[in-house]
Amino acid sequence: MKRVLTAIVLLPIFILVVLAKGPIYFTALVCVAAVLAAWEFEAVAVRSGAPPFRFFVCLLSVALLGSWLWPVQMAPERVLSAAFLVLLVWGLSTKTDLKVILASLSATLFGALYVGFLLGFMLGLHQVEGEGAQLIFLLCIAIWVGDSAAYYVGSTLGKHKLYPRVSPKKTWEGAVAGVAGSVLAAAVVKMTFYASLRWEDVVVLGILLSIVGQLGDLFESLLKRGAGIKDSSNLLPGHGGVLDRLDSLLFNGPLLYYYHQAFMR
Repeated sequence: MKRVLTAIVLLPIFILVVLAKGPIYFTALVCVAAVLAAWEFEAVAVRSGAPPFRFFVCLLSVALLGSWLWPVQMAPERVLSAAFLVLLVWGLSTKTDLKVILASLSATLFGALYVGFLLGFMLGLHQVEGEGAQLIFLLCIAIWVGDSAAYYVGSTLGKHKLYPRVSPKKTWEGAVAGVAGSVLAAAVVKMTFYASLRWEDVVVLGILLSIVGQLGDLFESLLKRGAGIKDSSNLLPGHGGVLDRLDSLLFNGPLLYYYHQAFMR
């Protein structure tokens, strides 16, 4: 029930923000999501024994988002160059146990890339002229429907474990249902509000988005398993944390962005 109520509250807000005139509202939403997800990643990293540079994961994540807003002034190479200088100073001045200093530095940089760099492609998709909202909705609907199909089929009919070392409840039956659900969702998107989407794109994107989304989910489960936790936080009742809701989207943002650039323009 909590899961449904949270979705009922947040989904209309998300739709209004995506459809709002001007990019400021969607940009603000992505920035808030990045800060919250980065904060949750920091907590996961601490539980894993690699405490990152406190708050720097959040700061660097937002800075990487800035590369989509000011591509010249805040180009990724400039942001990362500055980040390495800051980490150099922090590494030499911190009182962190020297036995974990390398893991801490790595967790700091990886966390920002994992959250900020990958999430930034959501801004890139939203900026696509004339198709930004459709691409965002295509991405989210295909993934969410696929996730739901995988969950319900896997929990009722699943018998063959997909990756028990990391996620004991996921099954091959659920994974196949997830792919089918994503393809069906992409077809519905085409027939309702994205008529220019070709049928070959429906099939290819439905399959790719589902597979990459499930891999992203497994990857975050791997991080949480190493930290000995079930959810990245309890911020969203019934859904866990923000990072738990973004895990399937993070790697799919770049996938859809570059697919559009290569095949849909």
